Amino acid sequence: MSKPTKDDIERLSRGKSTRSRIGSRQIPHRLTKKERILFEAAQRQGFLKVPVAGIRPNVLNIYKLWCDAEGKDCVVVDSSKS
Repeated sequence: MSKPTKDDIERLSRGKSTRSRIGSRQIPHRLTKKERILFEAAQRQGFLKVPVAGIRPNVLNIYKLWCDAEGKDCVVVDSSKS
């Protein structure tokens, strides 16, 4: 399987098909507006901060793929476990 590109991850997060055929119908990837804000903040900061109320696994799935495409470690901070 080929390594996903940033463009593929962006398309997948918007619910569109990808060129490299990544993603699965069994694993959720499409992000809502609030989830997109979290994801874009994670891109800028270099880590994903999970809010106390929790989030759907979609953001985690997309962020893990994004980190893989960037070649970076996937860092997730869970603020509910302080």
